[in-house]
Amino acid sequence: MNDFENWFPFNKFGKAGKDAVMIFCFHHAGGSAAVYRKWQLQSDYNTVFVPVELPGKGCRMGEKYIYDMTKLSELAAEAVDRFADGRRIVFYGHSMGAAVAFRTAYEMEKRNMNSPEILIVSGRHSPCVHLPDRFNTSMDDDALINELTIMGGTPENVLKNRELMKYLIPHIRNDYKLNESFNYNGEMISVPVYAYAGTLDHDAAFNMLDDWNNVTTAYLKKREFEGNHFFLFNLGSQYVTMLKKRINAALENKAGQSA
Repeated sequence: MNDFENWFPFNKFGKAGKDAVMIFCFHHAGGSAAVYRKWQLQSDYNTVFVPVELPGKGCRMGEKYIYDMTKLSELAAEAVDRFADGRRIVFYGHSMGAAVAFRTAYEMEKRNMNSPEILIVSGRHSPCVHLPDRFNTSMDDDALINELTIMGGTPENVLKNRELMKYLIPHIRNDYKLNESFNYNGEMISVPVYAYAGTLDHDAAFNMLDDWNNVTTAYLKKREFEGNHFFLFNLGSQYVTMLKKRINAALENKAGQSA
């Protein structure tokens, strides 16, 4: 396995056509590439979901964690560019993953790589807006557990298992440190942004999505879905089916315009 393939440990896309669209999926804080495993079941010859594993996470737990968003995005850009091997690219990022996806897309454009044609984000305000976080990594473990409880997505039996949480918390803190390292410095991308929100997600509400329009020279489309911060996983296969349809329609429209 080449080093860049470590970023994509679950992907066996030998059946994917050279014209396939590769949807690289960046996870939320506390998650790993595994959160998108079910999405892969809906991959086909033309559309392939590719979960991204960050250094120090999941299958790469033995590697050194990268706490700097700029450095991480530089490495992710190189890995994606090599792994895609000329195929069309779309980025999907949820919560912290939205910031990673945006910064990686920016890095790829800046370096004239095979950059994504669409950026899809969910559960996060625009990078150009600074909002004070309810939790920061100077706080204690109880504050972090409280944050996880508020956000949802972590089973109650896991939150109440003190031994398990003692193991998980340092890894979750790493992600929060990474998220805190991101400082917006006027970065712009030139691809459309599709921004999604859950009706019950007050930290990334639908009316907060408009500011994503300020970080792209293309256009913004936004949509609201029933559910909390993790609506995308709760909706399951119907959400993934919707994503495939919207991505394929957007790319077909783009191809028609350039014909």
